[in-house]
This record gives sequence, structure tokens and C-alpha cells, in this order.
Amino acid sequence: MNWRRKTSNPRLTAALVWAAILLYIAFFSCVTVLRHEAFETTAFDLGNMDQAVWNSLRGRFLPFTNWGEEGTRLAYHVDPILILISPLYLIYSDPRTLLVFQTVVVALGAWPIYLLSREKLGTSLCTVVFPLSYLLFPALQAANMFDFHPTTLVAGLFPYVFYFLEKRRYALFFLFAVLVMSCKEEMSLLVVMLGLYALFLQRNWRVSTAAISLGIAWFVIAVYVIIPHYNPEGRSPYLGAYSHLGQGPMGIIRTAITDPLAVAQALFTKEKLVYLRDLFAPVGFVSLLGGQVLFLLLPSLGIILLSGDPQVYTLEKFHYAAPLVPVVVLSAVYGTAFLARRLDARWRVPKARSVCMVAGFVLLSTLLYHRARGFTPWGGNYTLPVVSDHDRQAAGLIALVPQEAIVSAQSRLNPHLSQREKIYMFPRVEDAEYVIFDVTADSWPIHPNDQWRLFQSLTTEDNFGVLAAKEGYVLLRRGLTGADQLPDEFYSFARRQDPEMQYAAVIEFGGDLRLLGFDVVKDAAGTSLTIYLQALRNLEKDYRICPFFFDETGRIIEDTTLRPMTTAIWYPTSLWKPGETVWMQTLPWDVGSDFRIGLGVVEGEDWSQLQNRLPVTIVSSTLPVYPIDEGTAVQLVEVRAGEIIGP
Repeated sequence: MNWRRKTSNPRLTAALVWAAILLYIAFFSCVTVLRHEAFETTAFDLGNMDQAVWNSLRGRFLPFTNWGEEGTRLAYHVDPILILISPLYLIYSDPRTLLVFQTVVVALGAWPIYLLSREKLGTSLCTVVFPLSYLLFPALQAANMFDFHPTTLVAGLFPYVFYFLEKRRYALFFLFAVLVMSCKEEMSLLVVMLGLYALFLQRNWRVSTAAISLGIAWFVIAVYVIIPHYNPEGRSPYLGAYSHLGQGPMGIIRTAITDPLAVAQALFTKEKLVYLRDLFAPVGFVSLLGGQVLFLLLPSLGIILLSGDPQVYTLEKFHYAAPLVPVVVLSAVYGTAFLARRLDARWRVPKARSVCMVAGFVLLSTLLYHRARGFTPWGGNYTLPVVSDHDRQAAGLIALVPQEAIVSAQSRLNPHLSQREKIYMFPRVEDAEYVIFDVTADSWPIHPNDQWRLFQSLTTEDNFGVLAAKEGYVLLRRGLTGADQLPDEFYSFARRQDPEMQYAAVIEFGGDLRLLGFDVVKDAAGTSLTIYLQALRNLEKDYRICPFFFDETGRIIEDTTLRPMTTAIWYPTSLWKPGETVWMQTLPWDVGSDFRIGLGVVEGEDWSQLQNRLPVTIVSSTLPVYPIDEGTAVQLVEVRAGEIIGP
């Protein structure tokens, strides 16, 4: 007992927890705001949420115009907490308000976890481990960074619901339970599970009956009344992810009874077993000993694991796992208390000592897992968003769009224009008065070629004109006639002054074009090739630049036939100025670890026409390069086991 007394200091532990909370708020507020300013947030879902909150403050509740014809989020999800959040925009009306608010709510969830740890485990420094494990949980950090979602707020709200239930402060329990249910329709199932907890562990029939009735009633109303009323199909479109098990919740239950093997096959795939492993690994699997809390996970975890959509059971990228994290950490608290009691009863290990032993193991697991997968500077997934000069160019064009105008904006531009009554996600135009997109960004959900064709259609047939264009950005206005040409400053995205190239390689193609060098870029998205070219004279023809990846047998692995380069679409060679350096990059693709990269130039579009290709002349290169295809193309580089073969 003397050893325990020396390590007990409630003020110190509370101060450490608050320091961790404030540090989390400061860091992730900066990161999420930087992501927005670097145009890494998207229409789905920061643009959607921002529009819903902004309009709700003005009496138009939960609008949703980015997708479909329904005009309301209630056709897809029931998350009225967005209405409750809307007064925040009286303080500062900006999507960044949502990002900071989300970070604050998530961080504050650590406090009741600490209070419960102190109550169950004593007042030693070991109680700091569990709120720290919560804040360092990579799945929670990933959800926090992935735009804004009411589901992520549940991570910060649920610990309060559970804490007030444990303390039998039922008025506050029901208040926070309602807040949790208002975040998304299936969150009401968490409240049902808490009602069962109150029944079996607290023997409180009144609270249990009220919580279970409230949760079931809200789930039924949301899923079977509200969503079908507003959705033209009469059901949630997200139920399609469970169609392999039946139509709707009742169909899934029916399948579970009549064909449990089908449910088992859906649950226990390799990917989902890895998901479960990685869900409990940050707390060293101690959660598995806290069964009375762990069973609260069942409905939320079942919804994730039964889904046929891989995004739903991707742990550290999206927001779906956020509500699971506090349950995992809280069950680790109870698991630690259970193990300490067992060690005391069986081997006479003092409880305080065994608590610190188990908590130390949890802390080690947390730190090791965070080191590999976390999103802080100490974590393996840490990257600090960088606001580039290209990002800053967008502000001038966005400022030209009137606040009251209807807009169609590309996914990454969408949340920067979403505070308006009606906005569409490009390529959906409808009755938009302004259209804005960035040709250098991912063109999803439209193919790059289709994006070019849509631009041509809008400016030649649909009465749109180019109001402004710069550095790859295009802003169109309806009714602006005679403005179908892009200004020269638009093409600056493809021009490079004194580029730094990984590999110099001077290669001429038919006396018309010269390659100066190239980069081989490998990241999480795959491998891509960046090339730097010059026109040797004024070109009257448009040539097709053809990089391609191939194996040792000559089989093409990937080329630009289906996934063309942006520069090639928007800046054809006939517009190039002699002497300027033009930058082109293939879209990233998984080409494996053994491949070769070739490059050729053809007049017209048909690469198979050997006679139309420009002959290759190799002047110099820092890597071994070889002419191929009868001197009409060149092998730029060979990669074996992921390593480039050197000079």
C-alpha cells in the first residue's frame, strides 16, 4: 500500500490528461484545417455537411444537393445533430469551424475515460494510460482527419453516455444518449445496448426499458419512416452493401436465422479478421477481458463486418470505426481491472502493482502500434499537408463566384463553395450559373477525357463562357458568350522553369520534340512516370506522347490509353512554345516491383501505326536507355524488385 500511495496524485494525473487533450486539439485542429486549405477535403463529406449546417441556420433544414434530386440529407442519413451544431456558424461561418469542433468533441472524450479509469483502477499514474491510448488510437485519428462526419462525434460523446450510466446520473445519461442517436440512424442501437447493460449489470428495469424503447423507436422511425419518405427508392441506398444477406435489417435477421453459414462467411473473411486484429491491437487485446463493456460493440461492429463495401471495414482511412474506439478503450479499462483482481486472488499480486503491469503493457502496445500506424509526428502515417502555390491560385477564382449563385464545383473545390442554398458536384451541372474545376486534380467521378468533352460542350452548346482560367483552374459562367478559349495563363500548370529531375535523359523524337529527363514516383497510390519535354520548333501537328509500362516479355502492363495524362488532354503539342519545358505525368498505378518503362511519340492517336511514330535519337542519359520497336520508342528505365537498375 505504501508503494501505491507514493504513485497516487489525482491532480497530477488530471493535469496530464488535460495536457494531452489540449495537445490533441491543437495538433489535429491545425492538421485538419491545413488539409482543407490544401484542398484535401472533398464534397463527400465536408461539402455536404457544411451546406447542411449553413442552410439549417437559415431555416432550410438539412439540404443536400450534391447528389441526386432529393435535396435533403434525410433521403440518405438521419443526423439532426447538424441542426444543433448550426449556431456555431453565428461565431464563424466556415467549414473549418466544423473541423475544429469535431476535433474538440473527439478530444474531450478522453476525460470520462480517465474518470472511469481512476474509479476502476485507483489513482496511480497508470490511469493516464487509457485516455492516452484513446487519443493515440490511429483509427480515431484517421476518422478525425477524414473531413467531417457526425459519426465521428460519437467517439467523443459515447464515453459521457457510458460514464453517466455507470454513475447512475440518468438525466445526463439520456441527454447524451439523444445526442448520440442524433448523429446517425444506427447509433440508436448503441443506446439499446446500453439499456441492456442497465438491465443486466445495474438491475434497473425503468432505465433499461426507457433506453431500449427509445433506441428501438428511433431506429424504426429513422430507417423505416424518415428515409423511405424522402428517398425516391423508398429505402436507404446504403442498404445495398448488405444485399448479399437480404433486403433491409429484417432480411438480414431472417438470413441469420435461416442461413447462419452465409452470415459466417460474410463475417470471417481474411480482410475482416485483419480488421478485428488491428481494432484491438492498440490496447494489447486487453479489451477482450472486459466483456461486460465489449458486448456494447456488437451492433456497430456487426454493421461494419457484414457490409459488402470494403471502405466500411477499412480501419484507418475512413470514419466508420470512430464509434468503436471508445468502447475498445473502455473495455480495456474493465479488462485491466478484471485481470488485476485475478492476479490478486490467484497469485497474491497486489492490485496496484498488477494494475500498473497491465497498464504498462497497454501503453507499450499503444505506443508501438501508433509508431507504425499513427498520424502524429511520431506515427508511421504522419504527413503534414502543404498548401502549394497552385492551391493559393484557387482563392482568386472562388472569390469571383457570387454568394447567391448556384454552383457546380469539383469534389475538392466543393467544400470551399458549399455555403449556399444549392451546389452540385461537378460534372453535375443542372441549373448551375457557375462551373469550376481543376484539370490537375483527380477528375473523379468523370473520366479525364469526358471532362474535356464536357468543357467543350458547355462552352460551345450550353451557353457557358470562360470567366477566368489560371494554373489549370477553369471558371465558367452561364450566359457569357464569345468566351470559349482558354487564356495562356491557364497552361502554366504544365510549364516548368528549371525543373529538378531525378534522371537526366536527352532524347529527341524526329527533330520535333526533345525529352530532357524524367522522374519515377512511387507512393501509396502506385507508380507514375513524370517526363519533361520541349518542342524544338513551332509544331503544327498534335502528337501523342506515349509512355508505357511493360514486362520483360514486352507485354504492356499499363499505358495511357484508358488513363490519359492531364497535360496531353489540355495542352496539345500544337500549342507548345519552342524552348519551354512541359511537364507531363501518368496517373499512378500498381505495376508491381518488376517492370520497364518505355516512351514514344506518334502522329495522330493510333500507337499501333509504326510508320506514324517519330524516330528516336538518344543523345545522352544518366541511366542505360535502349531503342526498341525498330527505333520508334525508347526504354527509359528498368526496375527489378522495386529498385531502379543504375548506370
